Amino acid sequence: MSKTDRAVTRRGLLGTAAKSTRTATATALATATVAAVLAAVLAAVVAGCTGDGADGTWPAAATGPSTVALTPVQRHITDELVSVFENATTEPAYDYVEDLGDGRGLTCGKIGFTTSSTEVRDVVATFAERVPGTRLAGHLPRLAELAAAGRDDTSGLDGFEADWAAAAADPAFRAVQDTIADRIAFGPAVEAARRLGIRTALGVAILYDTAVQHGLSDDADGTPALITEAGRAAGGNPADGIAERRWLTEFLRVREGHLRHAADASTRRVWAGSVDRVLALRTLVTQSRHRLTPPVPVQVYGDRYVLR
Repeated sequence: MSKTDRAVTRRGLLGTAAKSTRTATATALATATVAAVLAAVLAAVVAGCTGDGADGTWPAAATGPSTVALTPVQRHITDELVSVFENATTEPAYDYVEDLGDGRGLTCGKIGFTTSSTEVRDVVATFAERVPGTRLAGHLPRLAELAAAGRDDTSGLDGFEADWAAAAADPAFRAVQDTIADRIAFGPAVEAARRLGIRTALGVAILYDTAVQHGLSDDADGTPALITEAGRAAGGNPADGIAERRWLTEFLRVREGHLRHAADASTRRVWAGSVDRVLALRTLVTQSRHRLTPPVPVQVYGDRYVLR
């Protein structure tokens, strides 16, 4: 589901225009920023040693499932985080459509719904029920065929990209995307977090982002497989009394390994370019931003964002 190629392309275009300005100011900024950089590194080291950081001490290790739930602010930060990874912007890209060449057909909308699965079909079918006159309804027969066959073929979808982008201007279409994203990714991520004994907003956000990119199927690169590997490496899950910070660190290490060399050959090129996504999440763990208290600074693919 990752839209890394698109984000990298966008960054490249912006970087070319700004290159001369950055070069001219780099020397002047270097002296002024070195102290800030050293302070940030020292803070990260201290946080790594003490368990304290931007959001204070992590929850004490405990056993049993959790009742974790995100506040509206934490959910907003989580959505911005995923949007940054998916589209290089804090705003959800409801109008996005692209064939990434990753074996999943067209990748669409705020979390990268795909035409090779039932996701795009379900978004369009639900919207067509609410807005019967939508031009997207005309694509449903072909979308149903692709979903049933699990094919990455994009033929027979003439005009689909324009129709999807036009529908994205309708609040009803955006609401449908929000609802289905919750059903297929966020909701399951929260359920998994509770079952695993995850007690922090950052833990939920990490599982949600993983569900968005890796999916929740039982394939070798799916989120369930990563959870199993992380539990094995950490000697258990937080519900077994393993410190959540330790488990999340192991989980991200496992996820990085899958991104660097996915079991699914069709995704390897795209996923290998998205390792920075995991490194950004690891930084949040290191900095102890487990409560996702805004502002939350994030750096990924060379760009800096502040989540509020």
